[in-house]
This record gives sequence, C-alpha cells and structure tokens, in this order.
Amino acid sequence: MTTTHARFSPSSIAWPLAAIGLVLAMQLTMVFTRPVNWDEFWFHYHVHEFVRGAQQNPLQSLHGRLFAWLTAIPGNTVEAIAMARLVMLGCEMLTLGAIYALARRFTTSGIAALAALLYISAGFVFQHGFSFRTDPMITAALMWALVVLARTRLRLPEILAFGLLAGFATMISVKTVLLAPAFAGIAWLRFAKSNRDPRMALRIVACSVAALAAFLTIYSWHASGLGTGSQEANSNAGGTLAGSLAWMFFLGIPPYWHMFAKGAMIAVVLTALACWTPRLLWKEDRDRAEKIALAGLWFPMLCPLFYTNTAPYFYAYSMAPVAVSVVWAAEKLVARYDLRKIAMLLLVLTAALLITEDRQTVSRQKQVVEAADAMFAEDIAYFDHDGMIARFDKANDFLTPWGMAQYAQRGTSIYRETMEQRTVPLLLANADVLQEAMDGEPVPLTETDIAALRGNYIRYWGPFYVAGKRVDGAGQEEFLVPGPYRVAEGSVAVDGTTYDAGDAMEIARGTRNLSGEGTLIWNGVGDKPAEAWDDGPLYVDF
Repeated sequence: MTTTHARFSPSSIAWPLAAIGLVLAMQLTMVFTRPVNWDEFWFHYHVHEFVRGAQQNPLQSLHGRLFAWLTAIPGNTVEAIAMARLVMLGCEMLTLGAIYALARRFTTSGIAALAALLYISAGFVFQHGFSFRTDPMITAALMWALVVLARTRLRLPEILAFGLLAGFATMISVKTVLLAPAFAGIAWLRFAKSNRDPRMALRIVACSVAALAAFLTIYSWHASGLGTGSQEANSNAGGTLAGSLAWMFFLGIPPYWHMFAKGAMIAVVLTALACWTPRLLWKEDRDRAEKIALAGLWFPMLCPLFYTNTAPYFYAYSMAPVAVSVVWAAEKLVARYDLRKIAMLLLVLTAALLITEDRQTVSRQKQVVEAADAMFAEDIAYFDHDGMIARFDKANDFLTPWGMAQYAQRGTSIYRETMEQRTVPLLLANADVLQEAMDGEPVPLTETDIAALRGNYIRYWGPFYVAGKRVDGAGQEEFLVPGPYRVAEGSVAVDGTTYDAGDAMEIARGTRNLSGEGTLIWNGVGDKPAEAWDDGPLYVDF
C-alpha cells in the first residue's frame, strides 16, 4: 500500500509522464484538424517535385526522397500531409526521449521528465512540433546526437551513430549550425570529466570526422540519385546556399520579435525558467563543466537576436536543448511547488491552447485542393503561393518574405518573363500579394507583372483565376497564355472569326483583335464545383 501511494505522490515522475501522454493525445487530434501551414504545402510540393525528377539542389532536398511514398497515398494533398504529420509526431516523441535522456545527465528522473513536458507543452511546440517540416526531423536527430555525445563511452559504434545522426540532420537543413554551441558545451563536459584525457579528445574529434563523412556520403548518394535534370541545380548549390545564408542572419531589430513575444507568453513557465537559468549558471556553486554544457544548451534562446527565420515552427527546434538547460531552475521550482502541481498547470495551459484552435480553415484548404483535382484532369503549370496543388508544376517562387526578398533582389518582371516562355493557364490566389494584385491594390510586384497577371487571368471560382478575357466591344488584347480557349458566354470574334458560347479555338501567344460581348476561358478547365466557395482565410496566423 505504501508503494502505491509513493508511486503517485506529489513528487512522483508519474505526473509529468501522464501529462506528456495527454498532450501527445491532444496533438494527435490536431494532426487531422489543424490547418496546413504554407511551409507544409511547400514541403509536400517538393516531395512531388522529387518524384517527377524535377531539377533540385542536393542540399535540403533529402526529404523528397524520404517521403516519396506520400505520392502513392490515395486522397488529396491535405490528407497526405496529415499522414506525413504522423511521422513528424513520431519524431517529436523521439525528441522527448532524447530530452529526458540528456537531462538525466544533470538532474533526477522526475526533473528530466518535467523538462520533456516543458518542451512539448510550450505553445509553439505544441502547435508545430508535429508539422510537416524539416524541424521535427533534425531536432530528433540532433538531440539524440547530443545524448550519444554526453552519455556513451564513445566507442566506435557510438562514434558512428553520432556521425550518422549529425550528418543526416545537416543534409536535411543547414540550420543545424545553430546548435553548434550546444555540441561544443557537451564536448567540453566530456573532455573535462575525463580529466582532460587526450584519448577523450580524440574520440570527440572522431565524432566530428564521422559526422562529416556521413554528411558527404549521404550527399553523394542523394545527389547521384537526382539524375541529369539536377546537374545545373547541383552546380549552383553553393550560390543558392550562400544566398540563403545571407538572408538567414541579420543585425538590428528582430523581424519576428512579435512572434518571440507571443511564444514567450504561451510558454510562460519554460520562458520564466529560461530567463532564470543564466543567473543560476553564474551564481550557483556547481561543477564548472556542467555550467558550460548547460550554457551551450541554453544558447538557442539567443537565436531571435541574429537569426531571421524564427517563425513559430522554429521553436520546435530551438526549445529542445533549452528545455534541458533549465533543469537546475526546474529543481528549485519543484522544491517549492511539487511535480503534480506543475504538471497539472502545464496541462491546463496546453488544453487552453487546444480549445482556441481554428478548425474551420482546414475545410477551406480541402475545398481548394479538391476543386483543383476536379477542374483540371491534366497536370498544368500555375502560379501560387506555396505549391498548394502538389501535382501541378509551380511556375513561380515561394511567396514568403524570403521569396519576396528574392523577387525584389532580382529586380525583373519574373511573372511576365515566365508567361513568355511557358504556358501557365492557372493563377491560384492563395497569397495576399496575388489576390491584391488581381484586385488592383498596391503590391510589391513590378507594374509589368501586375499588368500581365490582371490582363491574362479572370476569376473562375473561389481563389482560382484561369487564363481568359472578358470582351466588351472591340480592341486588341495580348495573350500571354497560348493554347485552347472556349467561349464561356456570349459571342466573341477573334481576329475576325466569330465564336458563340461553347465554341472552342486555338489562340497563339501574341496580340489578337477581339470584338463582341462575352467571355473567353481556357478550355482545359472543367465545370465549376457545385459547392459554393466558403470565402474565408486559407491559412491561420501564427
């Protein structure tokens, strides 16, 4: 009887473990109900690009190979992403195990379990820890690499395991460099605890060599499998990486400071402990090597001060080592408020986030991807925000701040240039910049591009704008989308030949004489969906 009571005492590890299980159950529901973010659509689009054999850089495209199986799953894009989210949820569970294992190097099992709970209950981690992005994969791999470095004897099998984990993560995303201080701190801890044994130094160096070797091996294997269509991308990988790195870092006011502030508010306990930790590391009379190691793990808290892309999903990556770094502060918190109270508080705060989740937007997203499948039997090229219709060939860049920065840097009319070279019969206005351009509002596009878009696409249904013209009178019109057209309504004369409603014709790229009253529409589009368009947002704000 005494054992049973002890097992569920206020200080029992059962409380944070039970809370973790409940938070994971909440996240499982969100896998299917949380709206897909634009980065997830982009991530999924690149999987289809890989399967199509499209030109890709070997760096940061390995996920295309790993998730190629998604393209064979029946259902629409949103449903496929939900399946991928289940994999990412598994990665998050691996991260939780790694947080516990690494924290046990510095504290008791109860506090280590609390560290894992602090991580998963942190607002942005709770909302994005299972997202279909690079972050859950590299977080799991790097956290387990830290466990190997911190808690094994670093014999050959462990060194190879470290190399595989770190090399794999670096192939997935170059942002692994942001955890370099964490690895340096743990490496120093191992070296110091070995009484600065040169053999331990050699083992640590061997880990770095193994990571480099694993990275180069995976890179060579992946690059060779991309085929000849990616040779140009392969040769330009250095320039692309350099451009990405130039955008990734900044000096001055953090561009996403408001997201950092929101993240702090919806992870108030972890944030408070993280703010307390530097003082403890400075004041506490504890092992110096452990202080250095914990400081290295705490370092990602500073990333918003110099790293640009600290959107909410970034915190699923950066907060994993930070959750370990706060264990000494957590010990003091638990000494005053037991594990049961803290676990229950974190659970209540997380449940409050679940209650406020948007469950309507995902329905509109499904409506869009299902409408695209119904209206276009053949795969086409199109303009959109994030590759939302993965089977189509996206003809423009990703329209995030990074994509718009690239557009501005080029200083050319990319959309018109693309339309002069390729046939792009669809514009999916699933980004503010595209919808506002079609509505005639000021947007950061060139006047030439705005004129090309507004002059060659007409609204068909919902956010779908199809190549076409509305004719009212006589005049000349430029067609930048050549191919089959039909008269959707009225009667239209093209270069002197009159066509009535339902009639089809071929129109070449160039200027044509139009007259009459009616509408020309791209003949490759099918009937509009019978279901009315639910005119609402296609994404949720962070």
